[in-house]
Amino acid sequence: MISQLFILSPRGDVIINKQFRLDVPVKITTEVFFRTVKFWKDGDKAPAVFNEDGVNYVHVKVAGLFVAATTRKNVSPSLVLELLHRVAKVIKDYCGVLSEDALRKNSILAYELIDEMLDHGYAQTTDTETLKQRVFNEPIHATEDVGKSSVGGATPKKYGFFSASPGAPTSARRSTVNRSVIATPQGPDESSGGRNEIFVDVVEKLNVTFASDGSQVSSEIDGSIQVRNFLHDRPSIKLALNEELAIGGRDLGAFGGPGRYQGYSAGGGTAVLLDDCNFHESADLSRFDVDRTISMTPPAGEFALMNYRAAGDLNPPPFRVQTVVDDGTPYRLQVTLMLKAEFPARNTCTGLQVKFPVPRNCVNAHPTLEQGSAGSGLQHAAYTQADRAVLWQFKKVKGQGEHVLTINVSFPDEASARASKKECGPATLSFTIPTYNASRLRVRYLQIGGGPTGAPDGIAP
Repeated sequence: MISQLFILSPRGDVIINKQFRLDVPVKITTEVFFRTVKFWKDGDKAPAVFNEDGVNYVHVKVAGLFVAATTRKNVSPSLVLELLHRVAKVIKDYCGVLSEDALRKNSILAYELIDEMLDHGYAQTTDTETLKQRVFNEPIHATEDVGKSSVGGATPKKYGFFSASPGAPTSARRSTVNRSVIATPQGPDESSGGRNEIFVDVVEKLNVTFASDGSQVSSEIDGSIQVRNFLHDRPSIKLALNEELAIGGRDLGAFGGPGRYQGYSAGGGTAVLLDDCNFHESADLSRFDVDRTISMTPPAGEFALMNYRAAGDLNPPPFRVQTVVDDGTPYRLQVTLMLKAEFPARNTCTGLQVKFPVPRNCVNAHPTLEQGSAGSGLQHAAYTQADRAVLWQFKKVKGQGEHVLTINVSFPDEASARASKKECGPATLSFTIPTYNASRLRVRYLQIGGGPTGAPDGIAP
């Protein structure tokens, strides 16, 4: 299947390098891979699969690290990509966090895991629970735990933390989530497996296209329910989603027929409509069509309980972007970006980045922040010559806020300025909004164990 598996740092340093066959040169392939990815043709992003000198390279980028495999065989690219994602997931489950520092400190553990997951380049198992019976090295923590108290509230069994949406983690929660599935005890009242906890997050990625006047052209939500399980003794869990949840066209009759959804948008209405979804292989869906509950005995570590997709106009979208380009001045284009946060005022967006490409034949681009923003430290804008783009960054953005950026783009001659007007943009945004999801999919409750109805053991609303 694969001849070699290696993990590189963002600088190209080799952290892990495991060879299964002798049909590819070990040292040369890592150098060729990083040089090819770093300097891909025309400055574009390198594809996940490419061929150099008869060697097929398949890679994914996880937490800033390059996880790659090489082969001379004609293997399925999607199979290898899935394998690389699972290798990264298992290493993260055991190390607690996937980072360069954690991998260097746990390189022996990482090699042992790879040896158990792959035999002569063929996948054997990527199940964290199964690997617990075969791997006996204990992880070395990359960072010390910040807090010692339980994050999720005090119950005698400490079935503790439950989150129905992706919140900004506190330092204590981050240290709790980013720990190994074979963590050592952290207090005198805890068993040999560490805290007895489970974390549930609803994570969504949006892909929205706006016209220059700010109207939506297309939109799509790609979401998942992510679980990190640190429960002892593998108890069963029961998770309930929105009662008025419709998936594709098969559930429309349950909510009044197709007429109920005329003009429905992914972010509006009382019901939640998903185009399609899939579940983890261990999920029991026998009651899902009845009361929207999912039962399962969750595997240890991190996994996606449910993946889903929803298309249609978001009403409203988290952000609305409007672009105005003025070519009235010779040798120059003046671009005005108007950004409005449409999400509720109670929410705060963190890490917002707006990237706006400018024409390749321009001489320079000078961004100017709105009055009162310069020097505040909350906004920053700069032009990057190598990327031919202006990057507009925010530390945080309050809901319902409005911001404006003006970009003066200079050209060598007047004709170039007018001809390049259509080459401006499009603007792309990347951001995180804790406790907000556009689809309005939510987890009503999580039940751990088989407690009585009404007061189940380990419920968190």
